[in-house]
Amino acid sequence: MSEHNIETDQQFMQRCIDLAQASLDKGDAPFGSLIARGDELIAEGLNDAASKVSEHAEVIALHNAHQKLGTSDLTGCTLYTSCEPCPMCSFMIREYKISRVVFALHSPFMGGYTKWGILQDDELEKFKPFFGDPPEVSAGFMETESKKVMDGTPFWMFGPQND
Repeated sequence: MSEHNIETDQQFMQRCIDLAQASLDKGDAPFGSLIARGDELIAEGLNDAASKVSEHAEVIALHNAHQKLGTSDLTGCTLYTSCEPCPMCSFMIREYKISRVVFALHSPFMGGYTKWGILQDDELEKFKPFFGDPPEVSAGFMETESKKVMDGTPFWMFGPQND
């Protein structure tokens, strides 16, 4: 595992949590994501799935990074997100060749890391150049802070609640 600046990780995750709150405030699911290279913010995304189901925060951030950088190869970039990427987002993370993923909340029902194993699937490497290497994953980073935004949201956004 490579070394990372904890202050930078905290700053970017806090921004994801703020984006998640903004998404919730506009009536969508509380998810926020961003792409960074080192300490440089490349692109952001907040959920817009209420208007188009495929517009997850991670997907929007990936598309915005592609537009800004002019490439689909985001090797060397980190994707930060307030909640574990779903399978759709996880496949896109692999296709955009993101090197590192940092997420706050685990998603036991839809997690592309904990439930479906897409982020760590070595077999996808057989399909190069379409998929990148499995990214380094930091799971549960600032989970308590992110959960504050999730508290009180309707259960249908995340699956059954276990209180």
